[in-house]
Amino acid sequence: MSAPFRFRFLPHSNVLPAVLLLVYLSGCTDNTPPVNAPATTLPYRLDKPDTVFVLPQRLKEISGLSMSPDGRHLLAVNDEEGLIYYIDPETGVIHSTFHFGEAGDYEGVETAGGDIYAVKSNGVLSRIMPDSGKVETYPTGLKKSNDVEGLAFDAANNRLLLACKGKDGKNPAIKGERVIYAFDLSGKRLSETPVITLHLAEIGRLKKPVSGFSQKLNDFFSTDQKTDAFGPSGLAFCPIDGNLYIIASMGKAIAVLQPDGKIIQAEWLPSGVFRQPEGICFDRQGRMYISSEGGKKGDGKIFRFSRQNH
Repeated sequence: MSAPFRFRFLPHSNVLPAVLLLVYLSGCTDNTPPVNAPATTLPYRLDKPDTVFVLPQRLKEISGLSMSPDGRHLLAVNDEEGLIYYIDPETGVIHSTFHFGEAGDYEGVETAGGDIYAVKSNGVLSRIMPDSGKVETYPTGLKKSNDVEGLAFDAANNRLLLACKGKDGKNPAIKGERVIYAFDLSGKRLSETPVITLHLAEIGRLKKPVSGFSQKLNDFFSTDQKTDAFGPSGLAFCPIDGNLYIIASMGKAIAVLQPDGKIIQAEWLPSGVFRQPEGICFDRQGRMYISSEGGKKGDGKIFRFSRQNH
């Protein structure tokens, strides 16, 4: 006959935290929505792209995405080269490239008028004038720690918006939040303070509730995919509704803001579709394009979504 089992606490073990975790999770069944659960409030079906363009190896690390000044091509940069890629928006084929600068961590690309702008993660902007081939560079005063990841043209105010994935440490009132600065195109100067503050608690509240086991773990351990995680990786204005759409790879979500900066919608991005969403743009028809890095084993991709009529 075997000896009776006796429960024994180990003096230096992590039993108590483990027990607390089990208690926290015990009331929850794994009813997490499937990875391709459809969005119900956005005018785009994020789980069902019209088209998926699988990109060649040189765009495996695709980051920023925009439309060309004439609207005929997608523009893309990767986070390694000073190259603008011109891509056919109907076929995904690379039409041509334009070399504008030295290698660097380029994270965003955008058109403003007839010019093209690219931004590095340290906030340095490059202005590319395609007709003349001339390139100008503007330090903005932002640093690598700000981790600029997105660039958008705010035509109504003639400025570029620079979204920071890093935390803003200048203002204690917004400590821990994510911010967006503005670069005035007339004076070629960055705003001293953020023009938009992304309040993470509000974004977390607006996301569709996920109460499954996996999400409980993410929230408990404060991972990059917890409910209120949101690190902007791309942003663009939609020409149809005029709202600002911001995607986040950290937090796997998309948020929609009114022109005044008020957050009106937020949704999870289906992880079964997007490996690492990095760039976003719209064409003149209102079709939305999202670029996604390939990671270690995947391919870089561009997803196209038609606007739905609600």
